[in-house]
Amino acid sequence: MLQEQSRFYQQLLFFADMILVGSAWIAAYYLRFEVLDTWPIPLPQWEPLSRYLTFFPWILISAALTFWASGLYVPDRAQRWTSLIRSVAKSVGLALIISMAFLSFYRDFNVSRLTILLFAALTPLSMLGLRLCIYFYVRNARKRGRNLRRVLIVGAGHAGRRLAKSFELYPWMGFQVVGFLDDHKTDEPDVLGKVDDILPLLDSASNPIHYVYIALPLHAVGKIERLISSLSTRLVHVCLVPDLLQHDIINSRITDVDGLPVLHIIDEAPMDFRRFVKRSLDVVFSLMVLILLSPLLLIIALLVLLSSRGPVLYRQERMGLNGKCFYMLKFRSMPITAEQESGAVWAKKDENRATPIGRILRRTSLDELPQFINVVKGDMSVVGPRPERPVFIKDFKDRIPRYMLRHKMKAGITGWAQVNGWRGNTSLEKRIQHDLYYIQNWSLRLDVKIMILTVWKGFISRNAY
Repeated sequence: MLQEQSRFYQQLLFFADMILVGSAWIAAYYLRFEVLDTWPIPLPQWEPLSRYLTFFPWILISAALTFWASGLYVPDRAQRWTSLIRSVAKSVGLALIISMAFLSFYRDFNVSRLTILLFAALTPLSMLGLRLCIYFYVRNARKRGRNLRRVLIVGAGHAGRRLAKSFELYPWMGFQVVGFLDDHKTDEPDVLGKVDDILPLLDSASNPIHYVYIALPLHAVGKIERLISSLSTRLVHVCLVPDLLQHDIINSRITDVDGLPVLHIIDEAPMDFRRFVKRSLDVVFSLMVLILLSPLLLIIALLVLLSSRGPVLYRQERMGLNGKCFYMLKFRSMPITAEQESGAVWAKKDENRATPIGRILRRTSLDELPQFINVVKGDMSVVGPRPERPVFIKDFKDRIPRYMLRHKMKAGITGWAQVNGWRGNTSLEKRIQHDLYYIQNWSLRLDVKIMILTVWKGFISRNAY
């Protein structure tokens, strides 16, 4: 959205937000006690502004911590205005919850509820107003050709074309692609020549080229080194975009080790604020399910006890995050001797190992309910790739490409593959494809969608045996 690349402008935006938050708190007070003093709602006992200003530090502290933790100031030049609204609404909502928690400990007097409501309305409106003004100003300036940055992309492959498409989709970013250089696609109209033509092209361009984006595949590392060395003799900005699209990218990020940049290609998702929210929602939701469904759980437990000899719960070893094994809980649906002779076998249609009650529990997925205990313990999440038994994984990991990548996220009770019908004795390749899609596109919004789809169509499945 903004022209900045450094954190300086984000810090300015942060201080502007703090001013807006403070101004909204004071404005809410005056609106309630000066403008709306004849409001039909009975006016609360009048308190001077100085009393309300005693909350001022707590309001600013909670807002500052929440805004930074929720990623409100992460630079994003390609941000849409709709995502702007969502990010501000989410951050302000969390800040209000924390602020109200602070206020609940202050017992000297009660803050006017209408004042809080006015503050809750003024804060996001003023913050959004500031951002939208900047957003539309920058976008219109870019469309008029002001302060444009001319870009040359080295590499007309997947990464280079995707980069150019992004610049085209977001013209207010201020990047204008003048063309490509590529050794193998010189017949394409927007390819201006081969890679070795870059210095003559830079020197002869009637308008200066400000940025060179190198989007070559990793096997061209020698060419990349020579290119960077050549470009160091010019004043152009050089950016490297490794063409990794042909590889599986799981939780990619860039860190540094003592100043040495490190690109994480396949990694566990870092514990950021969203992961903290996911874990909190997992625990709260699981406890609510266990409490609200406790009568049903007791009935199922009694039926399992009556169905055959043995314990109510069945503990089965499964592999979870980063290959760590745990014991997943289920209502026992088979006699305790079911696997003594056959060993671990894959559930299949028309098998007769399950008890009569067990068959019903499996068909309705009610045997999975004790896994909410695993979620509370931290072994699993409500949403994630379904965990598998280590004995089967020994066979799958070498036979099915990319199988082990699904263990880069905490296992779940339900998942994207399950709500799309890929559960039970179905294609493992399709299941892996859906699991990796979930990991690569994970968001809290996707989690909620999967939970709703699970309730709608995920409990009963023709593939649940």
